[in-house]
Amino acid sequence: MKSAALCAQLLLSLFAPSLFAADWSYAVRPGDTLSEIAHHYLKHPGDWARLQVLNEVKDPRRLTPGEKLRIPVDWLRQGAAMATAIHVRGDVVRVLAGAEQPLRAGDRLSVGEELRTGADSNASLRFFDGSRLLIAANSRITLARMKQYGNTGMADTAIRLHEGKLDSRVSRQQSPAARYRIESQALNLGVRGTEFRFGVAPNGPAHAEVLSGRVLAAGARGGAVVGLDAGYGTVSRADGGPSSARALAPPPRLAGLPDRVEHLPLRFSWAAGEGITRWRAQVFSEASDDILLLDDTFTEPSAKWPDLPDGRYRLRVHAVADDGLEGRNAEHVFVLAARPEAPLALAPAEGRAIRAQSVMLRWARPQGVSGFRLQLADSPKFDPLLVDESELSDVEYPVQVHEGEYYWRLASIADDGRQGPFSLAHRFSHVPPPSSPALEEPALEDDALQLRWPAGEPGQTFRLQLSPDAGFSSVLVNEQLSAPIFRLEREFLGRSVFVRVQTIDSDGVVGPYSAPQQIEVPSSLPAWPLLFVPLILAL
Repeated sequence: MKSAALCAQLLLSLFAPSLFAADWSYAVRPGDTLSEIAHHYLKHPGDWARLQVLNEVKDPRRLTPGEKLRIPVDWLRQGAAMATAIHVRGDVVRVLAGAEQPLRAGDRLSVGEELRTGADSNASLRFFDGSRLLIAANSRITLARMKQYGNTGMADTAIRLHEGKLDSRVSRQQSPAARYRIESQALNLGVRGTEFRFGVAPNGPAHAEVLSGRVLAAGARGGAVVGLDAGYGTVSRADGGPSSARALAPPPRLAGLPDRVEHLPLRFSWAAGEGITRWRAQVFSEASDDILLLDDTFTEPSAKWPDLPDGRYRLRVHAVADDGLEGRNAEHVFVLAARPEAPLALAPAEGRAIRAQSVMLRWARPQGVSGFRLQLADSPKFDPLLVDESELSDVEYPVQVHEGEYYWRLASIADDGRQGPFSLAHRFSHVPPPSSPALEEPALEDDALQLRWPAGEPGQTFRLQLSPDAGFSSVLVNEQLSAPIFRLEREFLGRSVFVRVQTIDSDGVVGPYSAPQQIEVPSSLPAWPLLFVPLILAL
């Protein structure tokens, strides 16, 4: 009961400041006087006498350094505070009194302004007290209250989230007068120094997740107060109060992700947690959490983005529950060094088997590139290297190869001499051309002489040539055959001819001719069976 009463009292102090007047504590500095302090901080500088009475100060001109003075918040000078846009990405507009204009980094924002972010857009704001607000894509907020207490550094800030998602990092508030609140149609949050996320779905529930510190949550229509510590969250609908505190899903395990990425598109994968079906992945500049560059939700435990400039970044990933409650963050710092991009390999085709011993490697020329580096190896680890040329200016390079597999890769060299990353390895192989078929002894079938040789591999064809001389200076027959057989016609009766055959692969690669063999063709068919053996002479 005491805990609930304390939460209720604290919530009232956050959302109803007029009910809880408080004192601000000022630490005296060397040389301070009450009149100077009053002139610097109070609405009415003449109230220094009241300040003297309240703090029982004997000499208003001689204060002890380090002494704490009580100053009622109601006495402090108050005024309208401003917010500053410190980072803007994509389509973000500000609306005041119905007038729209694009939001730019450095713009100053006043109370009452509305901000809208489009798809793939976001903005980061800094408030008077140093608190930060990151407005995600497809969000709409109103700066409902921004008040500052003179030169104290204290601020009273209220933001209305109509739809979308926010990430807040709230500066530590030392006085009850300093407040930071986010309101929505379903859920209101009050905080003093914390880091949390807040989201409102269109016509749906609101959800809040606390990453550090403590947050008090209440329904927009009042009701129960829920205290949320770090690692807990709540979900609330407009027609009901916040759910009891729920533990956030644990952070995904990002172990094994590369520290250096050299190829685009950008890809990351992680282990899927039990029961998790959605993840939110974001990429920030390593220099600042205010600079959000990529932000998407994925239904597989992986993220993919087409492009990003070279630089140092922080990947942030967390699970997303079915009701929208988002889990604890996992982060991984990486360097993207993908430029200048490696050339596109043109030839030989990936994985192609090549018969020729001389192979011409060819590639495209990216813009802004003055040269290339080429490496060739017979191992995918590129150790040892058979070729390592680092000063190539042309887009082709001949290499001599022997039977086996080969791997090659390319890197671009920019005009300033800077070498980019190597491409992924490309592979080709050298295989010997098809062997020449061995002619069998001719056979007499259907009163004709048939020449045969062993069948080849699937898809292979054959070329047969007949010539009157062993040098094949003139060719009597030149035929491409789909089967390993040829019928010698009657026109060759009584003649001496030479025959040779070659194999042609399905990809058009031609093997060597067989050694020429001589056939003495008898002048009459009945004599053929008697002349089979002596008529074939291997030269």
